[in-house]
Amino acid sequence: MRRAIAWTLFFSLLAGCLILPWLVLDHTPAIEPPAEFRRSDLAWVKSLFQKHDPRRQTPDVVQSIQLNEAELNRLLNYAVELRRVSGIAAELTPGRATLTATLDVPDTPFGHYLNLTAELADTPGRMRIERMQLGSLPIPGALADWGMRLVHRWLRRDATYAALADAFTRVNFDENQATLDYRWHPELLARLERKSVELLVPAEDQALMLLYAERLDALLKPHAQGSRLPLVRIMPALFAWPPQPGIEAAEENRAALTALAAYLAGVSLPRLLEGDSVSIRRAPQVLLYLHGRRDFAEHFTISAALSVNGGSRLANAIGLIKEEEDAGMGSGFSFTDLAANRAGVRLGETATGPGAARIRQQLAAARSDAALLPDFRDLPEFMPQAEFDRRFGPVGGPRYQAVIDRIDARLNAHPLTGNPNP
Repeated sequence: MRRAIAWTLFFSLLAGCLILPWLVLDHTPAIEPPAEFRRSDLAWVKSLFQKHDPRRQTPDVVQSIQLNEAELNRLLNYAVELRRVSGIAAELTPGRATLTATLDVPDTPFGHYLNLTAELADTPGRMRIERMQLGSLPIPGALADWGMRLVHRWLRRDATYAALADAFTRVNFDENQATLDYRWHPELLARLERKSVELLVPAEDQALMLLYAERLDALLKPHAQGSRLPLVRIMPALFAWPPQPGIEAAEENRAALTALAAYLAGVSLPRLLEGDSVSIRRAPQVLLYLHGRRDFAEHFTISAALSVNGGSRLANAIGLIKEEEDAGMGSGFSFTDLAANRAGVRLGETATGPGAARIRQQLAAARSDAALLPDFRDLPEFMPQAEFDRRFGPVGGPRYQAVIDRIDARLNAHPLTGNPNP
């Protein structure tokens, strides 16, 4: 009798292992990957974050964000760009939001897409899952909602998650519109930044970044507060340190570029990764320059760090967005800054590619600005929007592309950014 029960359980488990993947996996995605993230999309996301930057909000005052369906999907597509989810989309109706997502999974005979659909209701006090489906397998709404509440209670053990959950006071869905009410607290932004790093950056990578931040501080310590220093006086020394035992050159380069970019951006890595202060910001002690320009050093290194940590396409888009903003309301469109951005992206690609060790040696041996970055100061810059449009517009047009081709030709000929075969 016991043997019969055991065999029954065994075959039931085996059937479940075969049937469940067949039910939940698909050969086609429910949501196609979004189109290439455009500069206008990135500009909109940036303006949204600037408008609702918690550092500009009055503490403990309820604020509201309203997004129509197209805007919500635009924001979701930004998350897809950052996290490489295959596709995600939302459909809004009064009191309801239907969220559909497609995730890539390792290829199997049953398919390599996991399609998930969840219908959310904005009931008083919280959202409730009314319906869920994994592939062709329906999940009872009560079971899915119970699971969500169980996960929510478990996540609230984390102080950052609990603070974030308490900050959002209400979500309301209407026809083609979602409204989110929130109440920010001064320390919440720093908490979120630390938690993002904790989740996205492995502990060993954090330790390596902190090591390079300490090395950078040691290099800068002898120099007076507010002094000016060529980047080439610091960057080679940062890459000249012997790599840690067992750490590949690409990982060393990623940590070094991240530490240098954080410094130039005014972010304290120790405060971000180790501290509990309200702010992670710190004004640079020494101002670093490249070809006599502080903005070149910033564009070059920050774009390199973005490239090694998030992808070169987004890094290029961010660089172009800055120039388009300058053309409209700032210092004017500068091909010089755009060239430094593209050079930084190329450096990030080569410094973490097959030739990482060679790039590390070249950075350590650099003795001039030109060894780090071609001199692009002969390119047009500081052009207001009207002048840019008259001379080179529109962005992506033949005249604009001709300048980009000139920039890329110089980068192709440069030892750091030419990406020759190793």
